[in-house]
Amino acid sequence: MPDASTKHCPYCAEEIRGEAIKCRYCGSSVAGHALSRTWYRSRTNRRIAGVCGGLADEFGISVTVLRLAFVLAALMSWGVGLVVYLALWVVMPYRPGPPRLAEGVPPRTLPGAPDRPDDDRRVEVFPAGPGTSS
Repeated sequence: MPDASTKHCPYCAEEIRGEAIKCRYCGSSVAGHALSRTWYRSRTNRRIAGVCGGLADEFGISVTVLRLAFVLAALMSWGVGLVVYLALWVVMPYRPGPPRLAEGVPPRTLPGAPDRPDDDRRVEVFPAGPGTSS
């Protein structure tokens, strides 16, 4: 019999701590119903705005399935899926945390900061080894 500080996971029926947010056995969220919690857009799993990534994290399903569902809804319902996506984009905030840095984009310099000179790049030329033509 579980004591007062434990509860059962509604998805896998394993006994977990009473203050648990996620089940340690199946990984399901047990803190509350998905429709009563705040939905957040994903900063890391995003293609356009992070809506599908955030919903996939919240409901525990594949982000590919959600993206395909939005595309099919947009194509088969005269744009209703696109309107729903845009509405969620406007309504859903980003998940709190550090912003994602863009890959391959150099950071911007602060106004008034000295620029890096371009001549600080060094190119080293190695002599050709034996058996290679120069």
